[in-house]
Amino acid sequence: MSGFKPIKIGLVGIGRAGYGMHLSEVGKTEGRFEFVALCDPETSRCEEFNKRYKRSCRIYSDYEELLNDAEVELISLALRSPEHADYAIRGLEAGKYVFVEKPIAVSYEQALAMKAASEKYPGKLFLRHNRRFEPCYNHIREIMASGILGNVYQIRLRRHNYQRRDDWQTLIECGGGMSNNWGPHIIDHSLRLLESPVKKVWSRLRKVAAVGDAEDHLTVIFEGENGRMIDMEISGGAALGEPVYRIYGDRGALVSQDESELQLRYINPEQKLMDIKAKKESPPITASFGNPEKLEWIEKTIPVAPSCGCEAWHIWNHLYDAIRNGVPFPITIDEGVEVVKYTAMIKQGTEFENR
Repeated sequence: MSGFKPIKIGLVGIGRAGYGMHLSEVGKTEGRFEFVALCDPETSRCEEFNKRYKRSCRIYSDYEELLNDAEVELISLALRSPEHADYAIRGLEAGKYVFVEKPIAVSYEQALAMKAASEKYPGKLFLRHNRRFEPCYNHIREIMASGILGNVYQIRLRRHNYQRRDDWQTLIECGGGMSNNWGPHIIDHSLRLLESPVKKVWSRLRKVAAVGDAEDHLTVIFEGENGRMIDMEISGGAALGEPVYRIYGDRGALVSQDESELQLRYINPEQKLMDIKAKKESPPITASFGNPEKLEWIEKTIPVAPSCGCEAWHIWNHLYDAIRNGVPFPITIDEGVEVVKYTAMIKQGTEFENR
């Protein structure tokens, strides 16, 4: 016996997220969750799910039928992006807990409607921004907080590959494009790493390799009121990639090529820098550039291992604690709405002053 009272899930959408992610992740939660119902207009997908799950979940082709299933406590929404907001609100109105995939909405208006519904039904809506719990992201935040890099002034985030993608995620009418695919994850990371209200946003979108009509290359720059800049780029058209993370501070820097290791170079925290001033006079012609101060550099490469020991799938454990034990869920509705707000700005591909 696991010792947990399992939360009964009705899964809506049996695709790459529902079948390929939710199913395997729930299997790691040590009995905290149990699938009892499935909903997809292609019921053969539900039958395939049951074969892999090795249980007989009830199968529905109509969402209203699943909403009327009294055993279902939690609706896990993994269907196409444009339907997330409507299905989430209907789930809340039916008295269910709702766990919604990213993007939580494909427009700012939809996101605000979801927020209003969550206020009407408090403690019922949860957002699956699972990459908030990625080990590398969390380890980097710990290092930034330690102060060894000094004042962090610029961060570069990259997700690069090259793929002639042809599924619905490449079509605008289906809510496709990198801004709605990888975008919610990396925009969320950007807003958290900025550690400041946004002052300006700049973006450019392009279609490079995907065969649909939505963008597959996305470049965004966030400037915070604190002066920090986040330079993020997501591309399905980059044949050669860049390091996933680059963090620059005034006492050091950090690079992660592939999220498995962190390369650091920083000034010894115990070294006090000399009190020097710039001089306008011409230096001796034999002088070298700079000053005689000798910096004590610490250089090392360490494995990614945040103290929290977190993994992306741990979002399910946080979800269980929120529902069963009343522990505040670490991703707020306001944070999710903020991601959609800036996604909407970014899609317009221009510069905005944040007012």
